[in-house]
Amino acid sequence: MNTLLSIAIFAGLFCASSQRVAPDAIIPVDQRYCWTSWFDRDNPSGTGDWELLSDLWTEYPGQICKRPVGIEAYTISGTPASLTGDVYTFHPVYGFVCVNNLQKTGSCLDYKVRFMCPCRSD
Repeated sequence: MNTLLSIAIFAGLFCASSQRVAPDAIIPVDQRYCWTSWFDRDNPSGTGDWELLSDLWTEYPGQICKRPVGIEAYTISGTPASLTGDVYTFHPVYGFVCVNNLQKTGSCLDYKVRFMCPCRSD
């Protein structure tokens, strides 16, 4: 599943920014949106750093909405992904992927992500 999803992500969703709002997102003016906490469920060992939304929902139930409209990706040390030189892809619908064998150094940095969701009215 991860392999098929990563192919789909790399085929159509490459983005060279560390912040992205879904291009088809319709953000109602009367609804407030907020950022979630930061999530870091994977390390760049193995094939890369896979911060997939489907995995994050499983590991952090109820903490990320079902239809995020934005995503941010930073290294765990606080550098925006766009400033790292790593090749990666991300989208609010799928999450973040950095594949080690696509990097000049042979390895991705370790990333964390957060998502833009409707603010909770707790």
